[in-house]
Amino acid sequence: MLAKKDNNPMKIFKLFTKDDDVFCDYRDRINELNYERIGKLSMMGATLPIMAVVFFLIVGDFEGSFESAMIMIYFATLRVVYNFRGKDRPFKNSTIIFYLVVVPILLFAASVDSYFDPEEEGFTSLLFLCVIPCLIIDKPRRLWSFMIGVAVTYGVIFDFYNDGAVMEAFTSHIAVASIVSIVISGYVLTIQIENIRRGEELSYQSEHDGMTGLFNRAGGEKRISEYLEEGCSGFFYLIDVDNFKEVNDSFGHDIGDEVLEDISGILTESSSDKDVLMRIGGDEFVGFAQGVFTEEMIQRRFERIKSGLRWTRFFRNYKQKITLSMGAVILDSKTDYTYKTLYKTADELLYTSKRNGKNVLTAQ
Repeated sequence: MLAKKDNNPMKIFKLFTKDDDVFCDYRDRINELNYERIGKLSMMGATLPIMAVVFFLIVGDFEGSFESAMIMIYFATLRVVYNFRGKDRPFKNSTIIFYLVVVPILLFAASVDSYFDPEEEGFTSLLFLCVIPCLIIDKPRRLWSFMIGVAVTYGVIFDFYNDGAVMEAFTSHIAVASIVSIVISGYVLTIQIENIRRGEELSYQSEHDGMTGLFNRAGGEKRISEYLEEGCSGFFYLIDVDNFKEVNDSFGHDIGDEVLEDISGILTESSSDKDVLMRIGGDEFVGFAQGVFTEEMIQRRFERIKSGLRWTRFFRNYKQKITLSMGAVILDSKTDYTYKTLYKTADELLYTSKRNGKNVLTAQ
């Protein structure tokens, strides 16, 4: 179930007093989102200034035309760098690229504004100060430090060119702009974090079994297929609970659900973190373990799983034994299987175990 949305306005300011765990939990997702933002920002920055250059040339404002042309060239260069994606990306951390993109533009805009109009406040840098932080997904402390640094730097540059006549008004305006940008970026950051969390939760729910927490058919098949495409060695197996219908008929479906939950826990404890475990419906489980395995090694794992069944709630409460049957297919890097053919082979081995008296493993 999705977490209830927190509408407390103080949550915005709490973001700027601590590092939110979302940046650790969803680091890869945030990195990809920031790369998407860089792509869109570079495209807009490389195309929109063309209209500004034409407009300023028409009205005779060569300062504005020069500034727009420089921004256009900068973002066009960024677009070229951005196209090096995948393993060729120059930086793995897209958030760092964001700052490397924005800081030179801000320094350039602040210098141009202050040099050409030393007696008037330029609004280019103030616009960047308010808008850019809303595009970045980053730790709150870094965002806050970035905005304060921009405000101070712009003030120093402006003071260097300015005779002091408008410094008081400028200081008040940049202070207001900084506060507004912090509040706005905090609000936007809260929404961004919530959207990432909800998206991850929905993605998890779509790929996992709600009762056991293991992968469902869609999620597990996707990951096992990826392993097969990579040519990973290991073994694929099917496990079925023997006489499970009798448990449901005699003790009820609630007890049957407890059995399945306990078995999923035993399978998880008997597997490594890289293994794929899935419940594909009813009392049937599927697994894929990476590595080099022999039939003896698989038999030992099966024995560990069977010994764990003594600790199920069903066994402790009703003193009745639960048994499992298993079919396993061993793969090496040269084995050419699709998920469907692998499942079909393991299913045939599972039914061989059933025909041989159940509570046994059949592997090939």
